[in-house]
Amino acid sequence: MVNFFPTPYPDEILYSTLARYCMRSGNIKEIHNFEDLFGTRNCIAVMELSTQLDALIENMPVGTKYTAEYFIYKHTLFPFLAAFIPKERAEKIIETMRNGEGAVSYMRIGLISNSINLNKYFRFCPECFKEDIERFGEPYWHRSHQVTGVFVCLKHKIPLCDSTELIRAGNRQRFISASHENCIVEKEISYSNDLMKKMLWMAGDVEILLNNQFGFKKTEWFRNQFRVKLIEKGYARMNNYIHQKKLKQDFVDFYGHEYLALVQSPVSVNSGGWLPDMVRNNDRTTYSIRYLLLARFLEIPVADLFNTKLGSNDEDENNIDAYQELWDQRLIELTQSGLSIREISDILKSSAKTIRKAIDRLGVEEFWKFNGGGKYLHNKFTDPEEFRMKRERLREKWLELHAQYPNKSSSQIRRNNNGVYAWLKRYDSEWMEENYRRIKTVVNTVDWDKRDAELFPKVKEVIKEMKEGKPERITWSTIGGKLGISGWLSKRKEKLPLTKAYIDSELESLEEFHIRKIKWGIEELERQGKEMTLWNLAETAGVKPRYMGGIYKEIKQILKENGYDFTFNNI
Repeated sequence: MVNFFPTPYPDEILYSTLARYCMRSGNIKEIHNFEDLFGTRNCIAVMELSTQLDALIENMPVGTKYTAEYFIYKHTLFPFLAAFIPKERAEKIIETMRNGEGAVSYMRIGLISNSINLNKYFRFCPECFKEDIERFGEPYWHRSHQVTGVFVCLKHKIPLCDSTELIRAGNRQRFISASHENCIVEKEISYSNDLMKKMLWMAGDVEILLNNQFGFKKTEWFRNQFRVKLIEKGYARMNNYIHQKKLKQDFVDFYGHEYLALVQSPVSVNSGGWLPDMVRNNDRTTYSIRYLLLARFLEIPVADLFNTKLGSNDEDENNIDAYQELWDQRLIELTQSGLSIREISDILKSSAKTIRKAIDRLGVEEFWKFNGGGKYLHNKFTDPEEFRMKRERLREKWLELHAQYPNKSSSQIRRNNNGVYAWLKRYDSEWMEENYRRIKTVVNTVDWDKRDAELFPKVKEVIKEMKEGKPERITWSTIGGKLGISGWLSKRKEKLPLTKAYIDSELESLEEFHIRKIKWGIEELERQGKEMTLWNLAETAGVKPRYMGGIYKEIKQILKENGYDFTFNNI
């Protein structure tokens, strides 16, 4: 039990308050501070999500008004890190912070699975450092400065500096306070005006999350909020189709590759990633910074993201689909502007067929003139002469293309001229069939028995290497990739009986693979001389928390077999 406890300063992280206690306690050995504060030596110093808070409250001076909830919401990063996770998960994290082990909180909140590299050093603002000494007589670690993805002090609008103090040091059973010795400005940091503007945006939005309790929402809530704006801005259709390439390109143009790399949220226009995952129909959550990035891009204020159901009509909410109403209103506006069906479909990112059906449903009066297809598609070609002229023009174009590329099939030619093909296929199908070029390809026969015999020893060698090094899951795809034949190996496995039998005998399930990674992780920690904790094991083995829960018993047994006879909290 402690006979005094420091008053937390404004925006102070709880870790810092505990460090100030340790500095004043008079204990010679640092481990005795843990006994005073938590009544046990069996815990570690954690910065982002403090643990054993119920024990801390129990060991407070008599009559204390502090509660675990007060510390969680006012002096840890929980309000930021848990802002976008469902209530059930948030409650489990709170329970773990009150009574459990720190590593479990980090796993449940997704800090491991989201592949975010947390800040390595405590950060400080040089101006805040001076002001804190003038006002309180000592410096301290500010909560808002420790958020991974925040690079500037919102109050002074200057870059934050790294201290010399590691957040996850080798000795995790000591709390270290801010001081002149570890808060040294070694070199001045500067960012471009454009980067500073975006960094200040983010610092402001993060501070809103830290200082407000918005209430926990399901992932569906945020997905729907984003969907309304995606539809409104032309990135999505009513049928849930999302124009991913345009979304990613505009997103990158808005933030720039440099800033997105700094906040560990890069976006590749030509591949998947976190941004497409966020707007798809799934229940995954990601790092809070990414929600804030998307919200600002879509012009959604942080408070509205949580408190205002976008696209809804309170008077008619039960009868009108909010998204449908929003889309219909936009369609009517566009038709009244005199645009063609084709132009409207481009703006709304919907097919011409969808636009025509909606126009009929809404009773919009027809007013557009022939635009190369719109009138015909709607009125079923009431003008035969125009139809014949267009047909002849497209026939000539089709034949010209085949004359231009005599060695290509019609299938190859239509890839870059699909508009010509689609029109003729729909309205001149007999002629198209007569003028569709099909080129027969000569297939070289393969001696599969010979190939099987040659491949077998190579496969054995690859699997041996995969077992000896850092764990890689043994699958047809990974084996094929290492041999440079992933394109056909699994597709032709029935023609390779010898190779197939061997690979099938070595294939491992996802659970088996994770168990092998855990075993390797234990060996690696021992080799490096690191402490055997659940956090270190998960990080070294690279097993995501959603998988560790399924092999919890196996993990305990493996640890026991390796001489680690201690119990982790269940995941």
